[in-house]
Amino acid sequence: MKFPAIFITGSGTDVGKTVISAAILAAAERRELKLQYWKPVQTGGTDIDLGTVQELCPNAAVAPLPVWSYPLPASPDQAALAVGLPAPDIFGLRSALEASQGPSLLIEGAGGLMVPLNEANETWRDFIAETELPVFIVVSSGLGTLNHTLLSLEALDAVGIVVLGVVLNGPKHEANMQSLRRMRPDHRFHAFPQLDLKARDSHWYDECESLLDFLLAAPAIQADKFWTDADRDHCWHPYTQHKTASEPIPIARAQGIYLHTSSGEKLIDASSSWWTNSTGHGHPRIGAAISRQHRRLDHCIFAGATHEPASRLAERLAEFSHGLLPRIFYTDNGSCAVEVALKMAAQSWKNRGIETRRSFVFFQGAYHGDTFGAMSVGASEGFHKAFSPYLFSAQSLTPVTAHRSRICPDGPAALPRERAAMEKLFAEHGQTLAAVIIEPWVQGASGMNIQDLSWLQSLGRLCKQYGVPLILDEVFTGMGRLGSMFAYQKAGLEPDIICIAKGLTGGTLPLAVTMTSENIFQSFLDDDRSKALLHGHTFTGNAIACAAALETLNVYRDEKILERVARTEETMQRWCEEQLVKNGLIEPRALGAVMAWELPGSGMNDYFHPLARMVPIVARRHGLLMPTLGNTMYFVPPLCITKEELEDALIKIERTLGDLLETR
Repeated sequence: MKFPAIFITGSGTDVGKTVISAAILAAAERRELKLQYWKPVQTGGTDIDLGTVQELCPNAAVAPLPVWSYPLPASPDQAALAVGLPAPDIFGLRSALEASQGPSLLIEGAGGLMVPLNEANETWRDFIAETELPVFIVVSSGLGTLNHTLLSLEALDAVGIVVLGVVLNGPKHEANMQSLRRMRPDHRFHAFPQLDLKARDSHWYDECESLLDFLLAAPAIQADKFWTDADRDHCWHPYTQHKTASEPIPIARAQGIYLHTSSGEKLIDASSSWWTNSTGHGHPRIGAAISRQHRRLDHCIFAGATHEPASRLAERLAEFSHGLLPRIFYTDNGSCAVEVALKMAAQSWKNRGIETRRSFVFFQGAYHGDTFGAMSVGASEGFHKAFSPYLFSAQSLTPVTAHRSRICPDGPAALPRERAAMEKLFAEHGQTLAAVIIEPWVQGASGMNIQDLSWLQSLGRLCKQYGVPLILDEVFTGMGRLGSMFAYQKAGLEPDIICIAKGLTGGTLPLAVTMTSENIFQSFLDDDRSKALLHGHTFTGNAIACAAALETLNVYRDEKILERVARTEETMQRWCEEQLVKNGLIEPRALGAVMAWELPGSGMNDYFHPLARMVPIVARRHGLLMPTLGNTMYFVPPLCITKEELEDALIKIERTLGDLLETR
């Protein structure tokens, strides 16, 4: 069998889980398939179900694993409370499961999927999701079957659990079988008839064999090719030289701040899955919002039609800007949001009959995406060198960073020189500039470089002085990453256009917005249709993504995400100060939920330092999925990270640093 364990659950109590478990064990014994039985939680008396299994399958192998047993026939939380004993919990159950050795396990649950195991409200569904066990569902064949079965399947589908099949146990009921097959053609159903269990004659064994055949025919068990093989044979990964790259880490599931590999590793998501995750992986409220919206409206054209989620989300986002940016244009990702911003700025001048405003200003180290317009206002030569002949020309300046960096080696000392250069460019070209675009306060891809705030504010004032639209690419810095909903609010800027993407749906679905002023929007209003913004995407304003974003905003409010970021920033800044002395980190820095430093022993321009390639390998040993930006190490955790999780992560990072320093 492919799986180390299979979980037997039921649509409720007394549906025959134990009989079905015994039948599978009996058939497995006849075929010499090694399978052990484990009933981890028993209520209503010691070894009641185990006794039934041993009666129906005398030679059944019983797993030598702990059993949480209680005399009261009730839910585990109530049964434990009644006798003052510790209730089962997922940590203990999982630890026992991981300690198991030898044959595969057949695990029988107590009661149904959503039965509470303890007063922390953990359920069997939580345990199954945590352990990724495939499930075999047992249901009664008679009255109530349809409702209970369908609800059980929905509960499992909601958290992505593999269902091997559903067994209707009891007197034959062909009508129920047909209804279930019609309503859920994506699942497999099998009838196990009512038998004289005391006889255990040839009919009993025939039905046991048939049941085992049904179980083993499940596609998930039959699959003979592990999914990572399919990845190797068919997937083309981003930013990857497939000839020399290591095998990608196989991520099987995620929860909260953690990613779990197919081999059982539990890794802190140190980059928030490319800086997207804010509310934690698998947040149940966002998942429920996605599910509700899918049932109501999944997607419809957004040209000439509209729907409530997109309308409500636009309203909420406009409110967060306090009226500064009331117009919202939907796209799919950050690069596209930037393309739209550039088009808005350029066409707004043309629509007003001003043909001289054709040039854009961008900044060294800038990364705004990989579409052609975004590449034209970027300075990511390593990414975009192959496309340089195809890009439009734009003017660049050097941003002043609050620390020494590759893009500004002198750090704050460069402020007078670079401010003067910026003032000179505006004085000479201010009347020909279509817009200025910048990642406000933190340039992500260039190495988490934090700009000098006074320099950034000077840029904002110059844009106002010369009437040049200021585009802020907040794909990374927006949605609370720096401690305010939008970075410009904390930085004291007044942009004309901003781009938001990564954290907008909590890291669940692709969605981006370009937010702009009423003044720019008004410049597109005309009887001439060619003056409209003739730009769009097939999935513009996708209803499910907008519903996810709306619920993400609710989670931000209810779980006080921005307040958490403030506490995270304080802790990270203290850690940076300590590590500067302790481990000789180069230019350690923290702002909001962003922390970075250059590897000890590397220089400002030592992007391809050999130690950098070791970071993800060593970090993984300490429970971190931690990429680097060249020789820049960074920690950008999900915004929901708790105080305890943050402290644990920082310990793991320090241990990683210790190992790296030993290898120098």
